[in-house]
Amino acid sequence: MIEAAGVEHRYEGVLALHDVSVSAPAGSFTAIVGPNGAGKSTLALILAGAIRPTAGRLLLDGADVTERAGRRGLVEAGVALIPEGRRLFGQLTVDENLTLGAFGAGAGRAETARRLAEVYGLMPEAVRKGKDRAVATLSGGEQQMVAIGRALMARPRLVLIDEPSLGLAPILIDKVYETLAMLRQTGVTVMVFEQLAVKALQYVDRFAVIERGQIRHQGLASDPDAREMLRMGYMGAEAA
Repeated sequence: MIEAAGVEHRYEGVLALHDVSVSAPAGSFTAIVGPNGAGKSTLALILAGAIRPTAGRLLLDGADVTERAGRRGLVEAGVALIPEGRRLFGQLTVDENLTLGAFGAGAGRAETARRLAEVYGLMPEAVRKGKDRAVATLSGGEQQMVAIGRALMARPRLVLIDEPSLGLAPILIDKVYETLAMLRQTGVTVMVFEQLAVKALQYVDRFAVIERGQIRHQGLASDPDAREMLRMGYMGAEAA
């Protein structure tokens, strides 16, 4: 479905990604894992079409979409990015934040109501009961759920999530990943960009290890040597 082919990216001359080739087939759940500063966020932005790579190609459903990269990215093609930090409107309610996700995709009121019902069906009870609360009053895990829900309101085919576990307690991390696994079951392709490599491996079916802007290893989470591949490519505490 989505593929980066030989991608390179520079920020003011500094090399952030070098010859990165990685893909996520339709319906898959893929994790790009690596330490802070490895290039995960840059790769997420490129795969979302938010920025154009310095070199290489971005392919969506086999078609070259590199030149379509820009401010709105590939939103109209069904690609949604949840950036690190979530970027929710803290003073607005859960309901209002979710509704903005649908309006941004051009949905009318009736369609928005239908989508709200579907999205709330995926949300934990605490979020459903708190739909009239300001997002700023929610826990970090609840806010992450709202961010995921807002992205789903646009009916994406592909959801990219940068650092979904950042700042969350272990029990909340599991809830977030359980929700993402449910998305995959509905046919949505999911990619996470994550420091907690071993945790991600418990839920995804594919992974790639990125370090210093390069893909070191990639394979299936079910591979018997998957943990060893993590240790070889990512020597952080989580993978040790």
